[in-house]
Amino acid sequence: MRNAELLSQNAPSPRRALAEVGLVLVTVFLPGNLSAFGTWPLVVATCVLAAWGLLILRPWALLQADQPGHALLCVLLFGLALGGATAPVWFGGTHAPPPRLGVQHTHVTLGAEGPSARQAVELTRIEPGLPADGHLQAGDRILAVDGQPLSATEPELDFQTRVREAGDGASTDIHFTLERKGETREVTVHVGPTRKAMPFKPGSMTWLCLRALGMCLLVALMVWRDGQGPAQLGLAREGLGLELLLGIPATFGAYAVQFAAALPLALIAALLKLTAKEAATRTEVATALAGTGLSLPVFAAAMVLVTGFEELAFRGFLVPRMRVLVGRWSFAVVLSAVLFGMGHFYEGTLAVVQTALLGVYFGFVFLYRGRLPSVMVAHAAFNTLNFALMLWLQRSGLLEKLSQQLPHP
Repeated sequence: MRNAELLSQNAPSPRRALAEVGLVLVTVFLPGNLSAFGTWPLVVATCVLAAWGLLILRPWALLQADQPGHALLCVLLFGLALGGATAPVWFGGTHAPPPRLGVQHTHVTLGAEGPSARQAVELTRIEPGLPADGHLQAGDRILAVDGQPLSATEPELDFQTRVREAGDGASTDIHFTLERKGETREVTVHVGPTRKAMPFKPGSMTWLCLRALGMCLLVALMVWRDGQGPAQLGLAREGLGLELLLGIPATFGAYAVQFAAALPLALIAALLKLTAKEAATRTEVATALAGTGLSLPVFAAAMVLVTGFEELAFRGFLVPRMRVLVGRWSFAVVLSAVLFGMGHFYEGTLAVVQTALLGVYFGFVFLYRGRLPSVMVAHAAFNTLNFALMLWLQRSGLLEKLSQQLPHP
C-alpha cells in the first residue's frame, strides 16, 4: 500500500477521526430516515448535526488565532454544506415507506365456461403486517375494484394496475367487491402511497446533486481544519490525465466483480426464497429510474457529482480515517464498503451485499493507486451504462412486461 501513505499525512487523532466519521455517516443516513416521522425529528436532527459540525470545525479557534475572516468563512461554508446535504429531505419530498396491498393471487374463472363466465382474481396469501392483513383473506375472489369489474382478458394485470394507481398514488381507501364463502361482500382497505423506488422520482436527481455538493463541501471543510489538502483525499493534480484514462479498465473491473458475485448471490436468493422479492424490488428501481425522464447525457453529468460525492466520502475520506480507527488499510476498505452498501437497501437485501462488494473493489483500486479520479470515473461510467441499459429495456417494452409480472400489486 505504498501509494496510500500520502493519504495518511497529517491524519487526525483517533478521537477526532471517529467524530468526523460519525458526522459524515449520520448526515448521509439519518435525516432521510427521519423524514417519515414529521418535522420535529428533522429539526432536532439538523440542530444536532449543526452543533456536531461546529464542534469539529471549531471556528472559535480561528478567532483566537486572530483570523476572524477565516472563522466567518468557516461558519458560512459549513452552513451551506449542511443546508445542501439536508435540503433534499426538507424540500425534495419525504421518503415514504414502500407500502403494498400485500397479497399474492391467481386467476380464476367463475361459473361455466363460455361467454357467461366471469373472470376474477383469487387471493392465495395475505402478507402479515401489510394493509390487506385483517381485511382480506386467502380464498377471497376479487370481482371489482372501486366499483369497476376486472378485465375479462387480463384480470390479474388489471388488479395490479388498479391497486398501484388508486388515489393517483397517494394514501387512499380501495373498495373491493369480492366473493367470500359463496357470499358477495364489499371490503375497504386503506393503503399508503404507491410503492416507489426512492429516491428515484422525477426531479429527484437535482436534489441528489445538491446533496452531493453539500457533502463534498462538508468533507473539504473537515480536511482543511485537519491541516490536510486534496492529496490526502487522493486528488493530487499530478498525473490526472493518466488517472482519468485508467478509469476505463477500472470500469471493466467493476463489471467483472458484479458478474462474479451474481451467481453465488442468485444461489443464496434461491436458498432463502428471496428470488421473486429481489427481482420485484430491482424491477421497481429500474422502472422508477427510467421514469425520471432524464436523458443519457444529463444522467451522465449528474453521475459526475453523485458518484463523485460517494467516492470522495466513502473512499477518499472514510477509508483513511477508518484506517486510523482500525489500524489496517484492508479492514478500513471493507468497513467503509459495508457502510456504502447499507445505503442501498432500497434496491433489495442482496443488492446491499452486491454494492458492498463493489465498494471493496473500488476501495482497493483507490489504495493501489493512492488516487481517486480513476475510481470516480469507473463508478460514474458503471452507473451510466446501467442507466443506458434501463432506458433500452424501457423503450423496448421489456421493462414494462417484467414489471407487470411482479407477484405483488
